[in-house]
Amino acid sequence: MALWTKYLPVIRILLKKSINNEQMVSLGKMELRAADNRKNANYSFNLEIVKGKMQNKIASAPIGKDLFTILSGDPSVTDFMRHKNITMSIGSTALLKIESTLVEDLSQ
Repeated sequence: MALWTKYLPVIRILLKKSINNEQMVSLGKMELRAADNRKNANYSFNLEIVKGKMQNKIASAPIGKDLFTILSGDPSVTDFMRHKNITMSIGSTALLKIESTLVEDLSQ
């Protein structure tokens, strides 16, 4: 979780920019390994968040669950996520990609 705490300020900025364009930040592969030092750990994940709730089960990548936990604990990020569809992913290149779209709330 220390990895995501370190990157949280950058992720906050990228989330806001992600409404217009996909945003990316390169993470160090060594940092990912330090975050989860199990042998053959899987650092790749796709995280889908709709209106602040995780939609997909990413049990194969605990590092993705840790990211969602950190995001959910931050009031400004929680407020941002409330009316957005957000996708975050990391592949084998250790590049975190962030995309978001505004969700129209028809209940109001």
